[in-house]
Amino acid sequence: MSKALLEDILEEEFSRAFEVKDREALKRCVRVVIESFSEKSDVKELGYEVKEVFKLTSKDIQAISDRLYEVKGDTEKTREEIRLLIEMMNKRFEEQREYTDKRFQELMQYADKRFQEQKEYTDKRFQELMQYTDKRFQEHKEYTDKRFQELIQYIEKRFQEQKEYTDKRFEELLHYSDKRFEDMNKRFDDMNRRFEELIHYSDKRFDDMNKRFEDMNKKFNLLTWLIGVGFTVLTVLITVFRFIH
Repeated sequence: MSKALLEDILEEEFSRAFEVKDREALKRCVRVVIESFSEKSDVKELGYEVKEVFKLTSKDIQAISDRLYEVKGDTEKTREEIRLLIEMMNKRFEEQREYTDKRFQELMQYADKRFQEQKEYTDKRFQELMQYTDKRFQEHKEYTDKRFQELIQYIEKRFQEQKEYTDKRFEELLHYSDKRFEDMNKRFDDMNRRFEELIHYSDKRFDDMNKRFEDMNKKFNLLTWLIGVGFTVLTVLITVFRFIH
């Protein structure tokens, strides 16, 4: 008989003998039982030993089954206790929920009251702050107007002083300019006089030059006349000499 067939037979018998919840654990148990007898050669002896082991296992399984029935009874008792505990917890939770709702309602009422008081206090403080702010702005406005008025008066005074100083400086500048222009006019008069003298001197020099040119022209005309007379006399003499010869 092969090991695989023997494993299948033992697994089937165990499955019929008691309720199996884990097939893999059953297979491992059968495999351990088979491997413990794998080195024996007598198959009949192996089968007998397997039956003995099966009987012992059946007894153990029966004991386990009885224990399971006892555990089942204890489980039912425990379930009843758990049910009672759940009911008690549900009751406690309901009581806690009602208490919590009541406390939340009280807290909401207290919060509403506190918010209303805070709102009234905030409105009052804002009103006081607005009044204080208006008062401060009015005081600052009056102070600013006063300072601006003083500044405008000071600026007007400074402008008046600057205007007077500017007028004075312009008067001095005009006086100085008139004086400078008079000096320039005098210098221009001197320059005009010098130019007139220079022109008169130039005219005189040009007249002298014209006179000298006229003298030179007369001399040149005399020289030209003398040369003409000399050529005429020479021509006449040449003609007379030719005639004589």
